[in-house]
Amino acid sequence: MSTNYSTVIEEGKVPNTFMTGDVSYKKQTSNIHPENTVIKEVTFEACARSNWHINAGLQMLIAKEGAGYYQERGSAVRRLQKDEVVTILPGVEHWYGATPFDKFSYVAIITEVDKGHGIWLDKVTDGEYFLLSY
Repeated sequence: MSTNYSTVIEEGKVPNTFMTGDVSYKKQTSNIHPENTVIKEVTFEACARSNWHINAGLQMLIAKEGAGYYQERGSAVRRLQKDEVVTILPGVEHWYGATPFDKFSYVAIITEVDKGHGIWLDKVTDGEYFLLSY
């Protein structure tokens, strides 16, 4: 019995509508993944970061290379290093990105994609970003 697996890889830059700085991604769509799940790798150049946003479904980030930040609205920023994992619940306002001096990449596992893409909010300002003390 043979099984046919197919994988489609999509690559590109994330529009500055949703990010500050240079951010690229590689997304895999495969019939090996559980249905309704997307896996993608995202790379932020130094100083690059996402806008504040809210996910519609559950998301898990696995830090892959470099150093990055993750912050939920109203909480302290968390510095991420290789192999750290962040679970982001649906409806939680947050942002993530690279530190000022390091490139940062992560693998994202996004579930419940049928619920939509979530809501993009305001940018993390330079003032907010550069006040982070680490």
